[in-house]
Amino acid sequence: MRRGALFAVLCVAAGVAAGCGSDDTSEAIARVDNSVLTADEFYASVPEQLLAVMSLDDQEEALKTWAKTELFYTEGLRRGFGDDTGLRRRLKKIERELVAEECIRDFVEDIPEVTEEEAMDYFQEHRSTYSIQVRLAHILVRSRPEAERVLAEIRAGTPFENVASGVSIDQTAAQGGDLGYMRRGEMVHELEEAAFELKVGEVGNVIESSYGYHIIKVLDRHPGAGQPSFDSKQAAVMSFLTSQRRRTAFDDWLIELEERATVIIDTMLLREEARARIRSDSDTHEEAPSETTGVVIP
Repeated sequence: MRRGALFAVLCVAAGVAAGCGSDDTSEAIARVDNSVLTADEFYASVPEQLLAVMSLDDQEEALKTWAKTELFYTEGLRRGFGDDTGLRRRLKKIERELVAEECIRDFVEDIPEVTEEEAMDYFQEHRSTYSIQVRLAHILVRSRPEAERVLAEIRAGTPFENVASGVSIDQTAAQGGDLGYMRRGEMVHELEEAAFELKVGEVGNVIESSYGYHIIKVLDRHPGAGQPSFDSKQAAVMSFLTSQRRRTAFDDWLIELEERATVIIDTMLLREEARARIRSDSDTHEEAPSETTGVVIP
């Protein structure tokens, strides 16, 4: 199983564990105000076969995901989404996630789209860049820790295309991640600014989007033919600017929620619990002392 797929399941498991509210006596491994996730709840929610191959980075990322979801869950309840009758019927199994998602959606939709005038001003200022074409290659994975490890491997000298064909979950993996030539307005919004700022041959930092985590490389760039009209690019420009505006507002909102709450990710306890479980596994399998789990504890 790919690490990206493992991490996706892990995040779901962490969310389920957060909603358990059991009377476990183990210590809190994560906390947001009065909401607590104990070590027992966290590890009980992850299937043993997955726990055996996940890294400490994946475990810590899952705790951060739990904390962020708890922030939006609490905010959603404060705004009254938990009292919606239709929504309550959908909350039997995933109440916490649904309230958080509804809260986020409501916040984002309240942010107005850019006007045609704003789009026109931006287009006039960047008109020349809309004729430029860049040839991109990219790698898509599901977790930030995996993306950071992939980026480090590339910067250590492993060819980008080799890494892409080995780990990318995008359909372009077989082509070494090659996306071909694209202009502004023809790619995922989050990639666009980086794609046009990087030089040919340069590899960018990790970029997060709704699809996962991307690493991009500019393979080639050329001016393109002619100057596009505003009418031909209006929809793309308005979509890009609105997405950019909403992303900035969302990031600021998350910072505000974090500052208003007490968010604790107990990394030391996470390490202790992970080590204890490795020792326990070793005691259980004394007949095979050479076998090890996939958990990496520095």
